[in-house]
This record gives sequence, C-alpha cells and structure tokens, in this order.
Amino acid sequence: MDLARLLRTWTRHWSLRLMALGVVVGVLAGLVVVLFRIAIGEAAELFTLGAGFAGLPAWGRLLLPAAGGLAVGLLAAYAFPRHADVGVSRVLERVAYGASHLGAKSAFAQFLFGTLAIGSGHSVGREGPSIHMGAAIGSLVGQRLGVPPEHLRILVAAGAAGAFSGALNIPLAGVVFALEVILGEYTLVLFAPVVVSAVIATVVAQIGIGPGVLLDVPEYPAHSLWFLPLDWFIGLGAALVSFALLRGVEGIYHLSQRVPVPTWALPGIGGLLVGMIAVEVPAVMGVSYGTMERVFAGVFPLATLAILLLAKLAATAVSIGAQARGGAIGPSLFMGALVGALVAEGGRLLGLPVGGTGIYAIIGMAAGMAAILNAPFSAIIAVFELVRHPGIILPVMLATVTAAVTSRDWFKAQSIFAWTLHLRELSEPTLPEAGQKCTVPVNEVMQSDYRNLPLRVDAGELRAAQSDSGIQVVFPVYEEGRFRGLVDLGGLLQAGLAYPDEEGRIDLGPYLHSAEDLRYLYPGDGAVKAMDLMASYGLEGFPVRSPRDPEVLIGLVNRTEVVRACLEQMRRRDDGSHAHGAEG
Repeated sequence: MDLARLLRTWTRHWSLRLMALGVVVGVLAGLVVVLFRIAIGEAAELFTLGAGFAGLPAWGRLLLPAAGGLAVGLLAAYAFPRHADVGVSRVLERVAYGASHLGAKSAFAQFLFGTLAIGSGHSVGREGPSIHMGAAIGSLVGQRLGVPPEHLRILVAAGAAGAFSGALNIPLAGVVFALEVILGEYTLVLFAPVVVSAVIATVVAQIGIGPGVLLDVPEYPAHSLWFLPLDWFIGLGAALVSFALLRGVEGIYHLSQRVPVPTWALPGIGGLLVGMIAVEVPAVMGVSYGTMERVFAGVFPLATLAILLLAKLAATAVSIGAQARGGAIGPSLFMGALVGALVAEGGRLLGLPVGGTGIYAIIGMAAGMAAILNAPFSAIIAVFELVRHPGIILPVMLATVTAAVTSRDWFKAQSIFAWTLHLRELSEPTLPEAGQKCTVPVNEVMQSDYRNLPLRVDAGELRAAQSDSGIQVVFPVYEEGRFRGLVDLGGLLQAGLAYPDEEGRIDLGPYLHSAEDLRYLYPGDGAVKAMDLMASYGLEGFPVRSPRDPEVLIGLVNRTEVVRACLEQMRRRDDGSHAHGAEG
C-alpha cells in the first residue's frame, strides 16, 4: 500500500484513529495512576508520621479522618465549587447526559480529594478516583483534537479502562469494566481503542511502580465442587452487604439534607464517625488491602471476621454518604473477601471439611464486586486475572451471578454508581434506548433569544406571553434582576384568571417553578440530561445557566427541539454506518 492510500485510509476510518489515540490516552492514564498511588502513599506517610494507621494512638485514629474530611469539604466548597461531583458516577453522568465532556479541573479536584481522603484513613478505594481521572484524560484528548461526540465517549471509556487496569494490573478486567459499566455495549470500534489503552496503561503502571501495583492475592487450588452450595451462600451474603451499603449511603445522604450542616463540614463529620469506628477497628482505615491479605491467610476467627465486616460496612457507608469523594471498588473487594471468609469459617464450625479460608475469600471478592458494582462479568475477569488459576472460574461464576441477580432482582438494588445518581435525582435517560446514545450538546439546541417576565406582570404583557407560548414553552421570571423561577403555559393561564392588584399587576409567584428547586443545566451538558430534567419537573422547556455564574441564564431548551436534534443525529449515524458498510 502506498503512502497516499495509507493516509486516505487513515482519514476515512475512525477505528484506526481511535486506536492511535488509545495509545496516547493509555500512556497518560498509566502515568496518572502511578502519580496517584505515590501521592496516596506519601500522604499516609506524612499524616501518620510513618507509623501507619494501625500504629497511630487512639486519638490519632479518631481525629485524622475528621481532619482529612474537613480538608476535602473546604476544597470542594471553596476551591472547586463547580467540580465537587467526582468519581465513577460523575463519569457515567457525563457520558449519559453531558456529551462525554470531562474537564481538567474536575480531574485535578478528584486527585486532591482522593489523596486526602484515602491518605487520612477514610474507608474508600483508589480505583474509583483513578477511573475518573483516566476518563477525564480520554475526554480532554478527544476535545483537544476535535473528536466528534459519538466517538468522544469511546475515548472516555478507553481512559477509564486504562486507569482501572493500571490500578490493579488487570488489563482484561479494565476493558470489560469499561464496556460493561461505562458504555454498556460492545462493538469492535469500541473494543479496539479500549484494549490498546488498557494494555499501554498497565505497562506504564508496571514500569512506574512495579509489582507493588498488584493486590497480592495468593494462589490456591480450587476447592471441591461438592462445596459449590457454599459459593451460593457467599453470593447471597455479598448481595445482602451491597443492599446494606446502599441503604446506609441513602440514609446518611437524606440525614445530611435534613440536618442544618454546611456542605463543607459534612466530610469532616463523616471522618469523625469513621475515626470513632477506627479507634476500635483500625483495619477499616484506607484501602484495607494489607488486612485483606491476612484474611486470605485465614488468621482471623469467625467473631473477628464479623466485627471487621460490620465495621468496614459502616465506615464505607459513612465515607461515601458524607461525600469523602473516594471510590467503592476497593471496599467492595474487601467486604466480599470477608463474606467469603465468614462462610468458610461458618462451614468449619459446622464440621464441614471446607479446606483453606483463602479460596473462599477470593470467591467472595468477586461476589462483593459484582453485587456492589452490578458488574458480574468485570468481577469474574478481575478475580481470574488476580489469581491466574483456571480452577477458580466455576465457583467464582456461581457466586458472582448469585450476588448480582439477588442484589438486582430480590433487593431491587442498583449499582453504587447508579444509586449515587439516583440520590442526586438523575434517573435513567427518558429517551428510548437508542436515544441514550444521543450526544448532542445543549448549546446546539438552546434558544438564546427569548422573553423574560417580571415577577409582577401587567395584563398586557401576560397576554403577549400567552400568545408566544406556542413558540416559547417556558418563561424565566425575574425580580430586581434576580432569576426567581420559570412559569409554563399552565401557570400563565392560571395567572390570567387571577385578579390584578391596585396597580393592575398580577403576582406570578404562586405559579412558579422556583429557581432554588431547579437543577443546573449548562451549555456543555448533553441534550439527554436536558430531557431528563424536563421530565423530572414536568416541563416542556428548561433554563441553561452560564458556566461562569450559575445565577445567570444564557438560554432555554425545549423538548421538541431536543428530540428533533437527537433523532437527526441518530439518522445521520445510521446513514453513515450503512454507507460505511457499503464501502466495506
């Protein structure tokens, strides 16, 4: 093939370009994983003066998570107020609703939050923050190079896969996680750049840190298949733990909404609660991987395992619910391992020849990850890569499927990521399934020329707005230059039936959707998020805020234009795929 033809092929086939960009994203994601791991280690060394969490005096274990949480809260409130939402749930939100746009400030904020939270002993993991930062790298690379939105999400997944792979040295599991959790689908054009990024990031992490990247999982021969019923119990236990974690996070979230506590203080209060647990059970602090290796060795009796599980569950629920801004993957592995060890010790107490505890703990790791993340395939692959023993596959498959199905169908539980979005009132997109792939940004469909109304409107202006309601479906209402809310056609009609005051004006206040209750929609958000917000509030339109000042409106979107733009994008995508197939 000559050079000219090679260049023509390059410019026509996005799969080739995305593979090349996957190399770039993988290198950068691997470097971030290395830096993050080093930063956490240095922070923990500094905060504990080299003694480690277990070596701290009781008052140190009590106060260190509180201090770290307070630092996270203050940074989130004052240094990064628009970038305080971080983690895997943030990545999912931006892929589903935000045209896959993730920014550098958000990634930097996640780096600082994660370093402080984990380094100060909050019960969170480093994998979730790594995934956010990797995904942001993929998004930034794509944005800088003008990658279209439908391909930008692939680079986001590639960055997430690279970061997850590098964090635990499990490249195949990183690929599966990106396809199963981040994108929710599989095609060759998705698979290739994600694989490339995962491989490159893992190599970079191994060069940067070496074998220390690994979670040290010992090799065990698989137990007898006669004990597969015990694996079923492990799956049930993992599902129960997942349910308890989600309900705990929900309870803490709702409590924080009812109690008059400033948002900047919430992580500090959560840290104090974690410290109270850590005074008696130091193993709950941080990622707990060192303790997990002792669980594999079978050194803990049944009662100690139960105490560890309850303490870790409570500390993790508090850390996540109080917005310490760390990850849930590490705790899911640890709590799953404890469930598996508990089942083994329980069987031994009943006189069953269960063999070593470690194999059950490894199976429990997979079940815990499957239940809490609602990602059974990722969990199976992750544990297989960690153990590298084919005999583990059958019991792991049974336990993970049991955990995932029980969690989803019996307890009606979502993944921790989806649950976090649910608590923030971001449900599944309201467009049909194909519409979830709509990547049109709000700034392409918003209306910049629109009519505002004063809070106290005269009859003539009200009638003019009513006549415009066929074109403009909602009207922003202002008082003394301050946005007070929206009034829709129903509100206009009700206001038209009201009696004017002495000055001939009608107060629109009773008919408003209050500005304080409306979530923020920015021009860089995705059209699907706009659809979801309109559905949530029962509106046909929604205001678009200025990224620099959320109190300033810069446009309106309406449902009809959003649906039209999404359908047009999908039509063009289908036409392009048919044309590509014809060329092939």
